[in-house]
Amino acid sequence: MRIQALLPLLIHNGEPRSALVIGFGTGITAGALTQFPGLEHRVVAELLPSVVKAAPLFKGNFNAAANPAVDVRLRDGRQELLRNPQRYDLITLEPPPPSAAGVVNLYSRDFYQLAASRLNEKGLVAQWLPLPTQNIDDSRSLVRSFLEVYPYANLWTSEFHEMLLVGSMEPIELDAAKINQRFQQDSVRSTLQDVGIGSAAALLATWVTDRAGLERFAANAQPVTDDQPRIEYAPWVRAKEITRVLRALMDLHIAPPLLNADQGFTERMNTHQQRLMQFYHASLHAYDGDRDAWARDVREVMREDGGNPYFRWFVGE
Repeated sequence: MRIQALLPLLIHNGEPRSALVIGFGTGITAGALTQFPGLEHRVVAELLPSVVKAAPLFKGNFNAAANPAVDVRLRDGRQELLRNPQRYDLITLEPPPPSAAGVVNLYSRDFYQLAASRLNEKGLVAQWLPLPTQNIDDSRSLVRSFLEVYPYANLWTSEFHEMLLVGSMEPIELDAAKINQRFQQDSVRSTLQDVGIGSAAALLATWVTDRAGLERFAANAQPVTDDQPRIEYAPWVRAKEITRVLRALMDLHIAPPLLNADQGFTERMNTHQQRLMQFYHASLHAYDGDRDAWARDVREVMREDGGNPYFRWFVGE
């Protein structure tokens, strides 16, 4: 959830000053905005007052609900965009999964068109892509609806069960030097180190693919639209569907098109990427019931990076 806020801010090609989070949830994404020093306007749209009231029950959100630097607006996120002409450098979403009743209008092509109209120059939209909550056909439809609006799009892995779609109306360049400079800000670095992203190279190691790869994944899937909310009425999720969806997405992996990255930076990024993929493969072995393969791979991951907070949390240490 911290990655949902900080990754797009770090890769932004301008100087981001404003951000909107649709869906307060646990408050972690909203709280992460407070750790990016350059932001001047941090807005959250949340429909349910009880969700904001529950924020103190969750760790890691930097007390976002009570932080005066966060403008929490108790209203529907889509209606906020419709009624308010305010523009943002980043719009990021933390809604319930698209298969939940009444949420599909935050995953439709019509919504993405609305969000695009509220972006500043070089603005980004970051969409949470949960993998286990819909079948692969529905994930393809979700991606298709995103691609039909944003001519520039890429995909990142934010956690084993989740990915992040990032889209823009303008080219998205990955300037490694600028990203590294932003990452080195104390508040940004510590916020991401706490969840296992220890460097800019490790952050860029979560890159999966570009628009061309997403086009291959979406293939001939029909988009999600307001008048065809196919995801909301999709069939029941098949058992262990994540093992199919995740493998299909990871097969799309290509090297990120970095600018201003020296050989050492690229080598560190590749090392982090290989270790992360080994961890994902270990987790897929666990889903498949192959205990020996899981134990073998996860032991190697922990031997190489046993201090990583994310790996340690995942394996229960």
